[in-house]
Amino acid sequence: MQIYVLMKHKIRILLVEDVAADAELISHVLRQAGLLFYCQRVDTRADFLHELAHRPPDVILSDHGLPTFDGFSALAVAKERTPDVPFIFVTGALGEEVAITSFQKGATDYVLKNQLMHLAPAIQRALREADDRTARTRLEAERDALIRELKEALVQIKTLTGLLPICASCKKIRDHQHGWQPMEVYLQKHSDAMLTHELCPECA
Repeated sequence: MQIYVLMKHKIRILLVEDVAADAELISHVLRQAGLLFYCQRVDTRADFLHELAHRPPDVILSDHGLPTFDGFSALAVAKERTPDVPFIFVTGALGEEVAITSFQKGATDYVLKNQLMHLAPAIQRALREADDRTARTRLEAERDALIRELKEALVQIKTLTGLLPICASCKKIRDHQHGWQPMEVYLQKHSDAMLTHELCPECA
């Protein structure tokens, strides 16, 4: 039997399943595949919400046709409460239309119960993709923060470009917003220059 690459930590699995025997079979298959995990089984909405709130899982596995809490309801709650946690349907049967709908609603993957040998790879793939999304989100946040810092820095940098209308007599500069202003006032507003008053040799 192929042994899959182990994760660095014990995986927290939240399993929505009303049949205890199926839950034990799923756990057995995952242990045989070499996964290190802790699995909590629930079959009611209240227990599902409690686990999400108090022990957030790394991955959610869910049957589709539970009598009191169906898989789509669990998926809707998961997407609202823990949108970044992978959600995988593990069910006895899933028609094409239902499978398409599950992906449209945000499911990560689905595995049939008669093909549980595909479950461990599906979990590992989903967790890798989730880690990649988290890393990308972090990098994008860092990039956005850097852009904001650069924009704030640019606001502090004032430069003078283009033609400046200057009075040939009094040397005032025409500001299209504030009219004619003394050269010293205009330069202080539109540049970072610090002006000092001195006399050139000719004026002296």
